Amino acid sequence: AVREMWEPPAFFEDLGIRYLGPFDGHDIEAVENALRNAAQFEGPKVVHVLTQKGRGYAPAENDSIKLMHDTGSIKPGSYTAAFMDTLCKLGETHPEVVAITAAMPDSTGILAFEERFPDRSFDVGIAEQHAFTMAAGMAMGGLTPVVAVYSTFLTRAFDQLNLDVGLHGQHVVFCLDRAGITGDDGPSHHGVLDMVLCLKVPGMTVMAPSSYQELQQMMVDAVEICDGPVSIRWPKTAAVEAADDEVGSGLNARLVRRGDGRVCLIGVGKMLAACEEAADRLAEAGIDATVWDPRIVSPLDPEMITDAASHALVVSVEDGFRQGGAGTAIETALRDRGSEVPVEVMGVPIDYIDHAAPDLILERLGLDAAGIEATVRSHLSS
Repeated sequence: AVREMWEPPAFFEDLGIRYLGPFDGHDIEAVENALRNAAQFEGPKVVHVLTQKGRGYAPAENDSIKLMHDTGSIKPGSYTAAFMDTLCKLGETHPEVVAITAAMPDSTGILAFEERFPDRSFDVGIAEQHAFTMAAGMAMGGLTPVVAVYSTFLTRAFDQLNLDVGLHGQHVVFCLDRAGITGDDGPSHHGVLDMVLCLKVPGMTVMAPSSYQELQQMMVDAVEICDGPVSIRWPKTAAVEAADDEVGSGLNARLVRRGDGRVCLIGVGKMLAACEEAADRLAEAGIDATVWDPRIVSPLDPEMITDAASHALVVSVEDGFRQGGAGTAIETALRDRGSEVPVEVMGVPIDYIDHAAPDLILERLGLDAAGIEATVRSHLSS
């Protein structure tokens, strides 16, 4: 009580939590003593410890950006590189474009934009909820915020995405790196929820590029032609290179290959490549499959849905949760127009996926060319 006459009350103590600290986190003896002391008190307590990331290791201490949080970098030809380059170009031609990230300006590709437009780039720290609501406010003020985060971190701020951005129809572009099966980052970093979540936000445009060039086109379209919230998801794995005639535009799907009407393969994002390979394998067995790149998962292109309905079997393939994702949306669209065509939705089961190489995980889940081929053969033979 005497102390509070001279200084503001401590935040934690106002909440009924005993506060101890701060302590030097690099002083092991002091930390051990603090923990022993804390154990003597009843009820909740906070031990505040200050540490320096990378302390004592020169390469980390000299890394002013990441302090060697990881050793990766943006690889030329990657989806992230395509995003980074296109964002900088959009910054030149669209002064209303601003970039926001949550403590990952380097690995998401925002750093290059920040260096060129320091007054239009914002790193809010590890605070995705704040980033999304901040973006909503900026959009209301006439700006076009581009928010770059990892797919797995979208879940931290879904409420803000849904009610701060979506409910008010604000034009915010959410760029979701590391979408789908990421593999070597472990179970917590697989981006398997973003499509399921984004598809539940009314009025949200959901994009899934299948190549380096598609991502570039989608970035332009997301800024220039879309209204309301937009999400663009891309994987950590290497980007496919596409020719000019292999890139779509606007909100249209792209017909990749015309088949004989028996089976229609719809490959979402990076899974298009697996569908194309599966179509080649099926062709060797005399099954000529149609292949579509949906490009835009929401709203789905009516032309693609109409064409899919004319086939004997539709197989959708995605690297997100199969329940409630792109395949479910495709099946619903077919049923809404009265089509009874069988639909096989291939995707990730609702489970925690262990650490492994992405291609190995996809193979185990049957989400590769061989798995798609086997699924088609099984349906056509039954």
